Amino acid sequence: MNKYRAFVALGLWLGAAAMMAPAAVPAEIGGLGLVVSPAKLDLSIPAGTTYNIPITVSNSSGQMTHVQASMVDFNVTDTGNYTFERIGARPDSLLRWASINPREFDLPAGTSQMVRLTLTIPKEKLSGEYAGIVFFQTRPTRRAGAVSFSTRIATKIYASIPGTVRVDGAIAKMTAAANPRGETYRVLFRNTGNAHVYLNGSLQILHAGTTVERMAMPAEMLVERGGDRLIELTGKRLPAGKYRAIATIDYGGKSMTGGEIVFDAR
Repeated sequence: MNKYRAFVALGLWLGAAAMMAPAAVPAEIGGLGLVVSPAKLDLSIPAGTTYNIPITVSNSSGQMTHVQASMVDFNVTDTGNYTFERIGARPDSLLRWASINPREFDLPAGTSQMVRLTLTIPKEKLSGEYAGIVFFQTRPTRRAGAVSFSTRIATKIYASIPGTVRVDGAIAKMTAAANPRGETYRVLFRNTGNAHVYLNGSLQILHAGTTVERMAMPAEMLVERGGDRLIELTGKRLPAGKYRAIATIDYGGKSMTGGEIVFDAR
């Protein structure tokens, strides 16, 4: 289930003010005329090999821009937000074995630059999937009294060791609680495998063996290796009584996972 998605971050400058650290947010293709291809890669690389990856950065704007490349580790929180860390900070860090050339370049309007990312996977006992993000960020043009923008866009790369990937996961916890407008249901999925997965699922509410409500979970929720995903759904107000909530999640494994709780509505 490949999700092709780039990441764009905008930094804002006012006059000669100091640069603010940009926050990364998802975007479909690119931003402010900067486009990267591919936006996402899924690779299978044996340990002890070297692999060269061409990445194309294009400038579709009407002016020259200067681009700098950087590499980071990343994670996705249980609420679906991205966090970024230095290379090697995470046990599944891929880009600790990477180099990139060129790291900095001018990109005239309407042109493209091919950047080579080289992965040198060590010959040691590795298993599962490793990941990282390569950012390409423009350098802002500073003009007195003017507003300048900087674009940050990225390629996300997954590399797995052949024959070692294990896709597994389970519902770790479920809760149901009343809110002023109805019921709030929370389902915690835990990725117990060694590769990223995408979730699709549903929640069914039963009373006396009869389904009284059925809700679809948000589609294609990403959970990284070793990560959790907290799914929150809001249901209708229920008459007083005893109910069962049954969650079913397809995470791409050999079988789906499920969970069930019994709760009282008052």
